[in-house]
Amino acid sequence: MKTTKFSKYVKKLDNFVYTNRKYLILAYLIISIIFFFLQFKILNNWDMLVRILNSNYLFHGGSYFENQRALLESFTIGLLSFVFGAYAVYAFIALFTAIFFVAVYFFCKAFKIEYILVLGILLNPFFLFYAIKNGSELPMYSFLILFVSFIRLKKPIAGLFMALAFVSKYDSLFFLPLYLFIIDRNLLKSVKRILMLIGITLLALVPFFVYNALTYHDMFFSFFMSLNQNAPAVSSFSVSNASAFYTGFLELLVLVPLIFMVIFLNWKKLYRIIKNKIRDIAILSSMAALSMLIYIFASGLYVNGLGSYRFFLLFTVSLTLLLSLFTNRKMLLLTVLFFIVSVIIAYHMLLLQPLLSNTLTEQTSAAKTLLIQKYGTDNCTVQSNNWVYLDYYGISATYIRGVQNYSQYPIINFGKLSGNYTFYGEKDGIYLYTYGISNTKCSFTPVIDLKYGVNYDINLSRENSSLGCKMLYDKVHSSLVFSMCKFIIKETN
Repeated sequence: MKTTKFSKYVKKLDNFVYTNRKYLILAYLIISIIFFFLQFKILNNWDMLVRILNSNYLFHGGSYFENQRALLESFTIGLLSFVFGAYAVYAFIALFTAIFFVAVYFFCKAFKIEYILVLGILLNPFFLFYAIKNGSELPMYSFLILFVSFIRLKKPIAGLFMALAFVSKYDSLFFLPLYLFIIDRNLLKSVKRILMLIGITLLALVPFFVYNALTYHDMFFSFFMSLNQNAPAVSSFSVSNASAFYTGFLELLVLVPLIFMVIFLNWKKLYRIIKNKIRDIAILSSMAALSMLIYIFASGLYVNGLGSYRFFLLFTVSLTLLLSLFTNRKMLLLTVLFFIVSVIIAYHMLLLQPLLSNTLTEQTSAAKTLLIQKYGTDNCTVQSNNWVYLDYYGISATYIRGVQNYSQYPIINFGKLSGNYTFYGEKDGIYLYTYGISNTKCSFTPVIDLKYGVNYDINLSRENSSLGCKMLYDKVHSSLVFSMCKFIIKETN
């Protein structure tokens, strides 16, 4: 009797939640946005700050720029800054959270799944913690989900979203093999669709090509810079120690309850679902496999071992999308509970992080005090181990270049610096080192620095138009690739 009453109560609650699901979706959206706002305020993540600095350079005469970064995020923040000013980054976060929700809606329409269920399982603790932390993941996920949705529908407009995913994060290039799923038994229509798909992709990338051609005289320059900075040479391929190797796979734990739900609530009809959705499963399985490939190369089976969580998140998202094919209405309350627990876990993870924004404000203030004490001004270009933070909080900075550049730019170091450096003073854990010219004066000096993509007052000549090709050659050691690269650049200039 009690069980019957409880079952009736659960069913009534389930019906109530489903009937009012639009309010639940809105709650998911608002909670996600608030969490992402708190995350940015607390963490002041390095990569996100770089995107803000890039936007300031592009639109407001800022002095710092990293050209190896995909620029969609920085362009978006820059455009939003004309309306929202210093709060543009929050507008950016809210905008792409909303775009992600729209992308999942189109995904559910394309794959014929219940929207509220998919949202509930996608917003797991690792997604909430890593999706917008570095600035580029959430835009890429949104556009990739839209891309795969229109691939499922065999719509060439999918090419637009592949292009947008690419200019959000260059890793998206790995998903080009999914273009093949637009092909079917009708050869003539398939050829037409694939040509339109490629054409739309290239057309959507025209602004990217034009920007690079006009700025660097090389339409692929920023992509090659990213490749040079982030892709280790093949010769560096190695497997790290076991503890580092398995670290990233901890994210799979969030999928365990989802897998349990799928098997427990569908075990009698799993075979029928697989049989009826074989193409959908093939598309999303391929997406998951390509995501794992990205994780291996980006995180990698290279120097650091498989230990970078945010690179593994794309695989987790892809696998969750695959599992969503097996969801049904019976899982509604379980997915709501899953979301609630996910928010609690993600918030706990966030509380474990230091409140970096307050710390950085104090440290930058200490650095300015030291510069004023030494030079009478803080309008100096300095070297630092935390150069992005200094740039963001108002001190022009580049990375520490060593003794040979030591006399030109004073060094502001977060912590004591070991080596042959002349110490001037310390305040609140910030150390100032000077030598030679920098011992008597400092200046704000435009700097061209291609090692880290750090650029001040960029002015590259046509003679440098093959620089990206040279960087590519240094990685793959193929004269054929180098020659083809130079030929393409020559033809486009």
